[in-house]
Amino acid sequence: MKAAYAKKWLLGVVWLLAGALAGYLLLVLVYCLPVQRMQKHLESCVDAFADGAAALVKDDTGTWVDYLTDSLILAQAVYRGEESPWEQAAASYSNAINAEGEQPWAYRKIQAALEEQQVGAPYARYWHGNLVYLKPLLFVLDYKDILALNMLAQLGLALWIAQLLARRGLAHLLPAAALAFGMLTPTAMAMCIQYMPCFYVMAAACILLLKKTDFVQRHAGLFFLTIGMGTCYFDYLTFPLITLGVPLALWLLLAPSPWRQGVARVVQSSLCWGVGYVVFWAEKWALGSLVLGENLFADAANSLMIRSSHETEGQAIGYLDVLRNNFQAYGLRTWKLLFVLLALALLAAAFTALRSRARGPARDRAIPLCMVACMPFAWYLVAMNHSYVHFGYTHKELMITGWALACLAAELWRVGRQPAADGGAPCAAKGK
Repeated sequence: MKAAYAKKWLLGVVWLLAGALAGYLLLVLVYCLPVQRMQKHLESCVDAFADGAAALVKDDTGTWVDYLTDSLILAQAVYRGEESPWEQAAASYSNAINAEGEQPWAYRKIQAALEEQQVGAPYARYWHGNLVYLKPLLFVLDYKDILALNMLAQLGLALWIAQLLARRGLAHLLPAAALAFGMLTPTAMAMCIQYMPCFYVMAAACILLLKKTDFVQRHAGLFFLTIGMGTCYFDYLTFPLITLGVPLALWLLLAPSPWRQGVARVVQSSLCWGVGYVVFWAEKWALGSLVLGENLFADAANSLMIRSSHETEGQAIGYLDVLRNNFQAYGLRTWKLLFVLLALALLAAAFTALRSRARGPARDRAIPLCMVACMPFAWYLVAMNHSYVHFGYTHKELMITGWALACLAAELWRVGRQPAADGGAPCAAKGK
């Protein structure tokens, strides 16, 4: 037993090291691409950033599109400084601009990215793995084309997941999937480059779970470790927890177990994801420090202190302030009505399960799924400053809560209506 655990730990360490090396080499490779063609494609879309960051619908936080970060990402993608690809892959330079100006910062950033002479401003604490696909895309498409492609890809993946759910005998989870997808605000998701990574990592994890459940069951630790690594590599610290919470809830339903085992799976999977996320980030700081000859750990530690602090710009903030900011994205009457209906569905499903004496299976589903539903609130507690300041997109973490609770309602209703000796396990979990 000890030898088996040691082997798994060794595999995890090797996987983390190999992932960091592969990730860095991929960045070096795309930094070898000529950027003149990318700049021409970006030049045709400069006016898209004329208004800076904005909501697609006025006063609707759920439709917030972060053009500021998008402009920075695009500026990094087309940067043409004198540094070597090895340095650029480690530092992620973009052309420096003044903090103040008459025009919006995003607009000025894009304009600066198109200048002939560029002075590199590094942003080294992130991996910026999104450049691995963004630079090749910019080589053949312009910004608007990429957004259109993103919209079609996200819709296609959502439909694929729905089809796989139905095929695996989990069609009763389709309303939960629709609610979760809606809570991400698909219109905003399609129109923002920064929002792309977490959606695709989450979708890929769900598809792999639905197609290869047995494989994930055998290698669950490595699976969630890899998800954490991928999230760290591609994401810009937007709403990373959805890459853990959504597939984890799905896995709990694909392979039902007694509640104690379910709780253990939630804890172990979260730890593996967290190790992948945190250690992979630390590997970037170590690698960047080595290549650039700078101490990136000091900058990272300072950023971590700020993002987890209980104040912003000298103003103290509390946990309720963070929750208030993030919940306002779902302040429309439509969302309030949907949440009331979800609460009523949960109560009705729980009553049905208890009345049918399916208390054991109901408890086995409820406790682990409720733990998953609480994940966003734990995240907001840890990253208070970040979640308070950037609520325009951190609110999307709450889709985990909507997904988990809606899945719970559907499962309680199913086990209540069809109690079975096997605990009401779906046929999807058998023989796959």
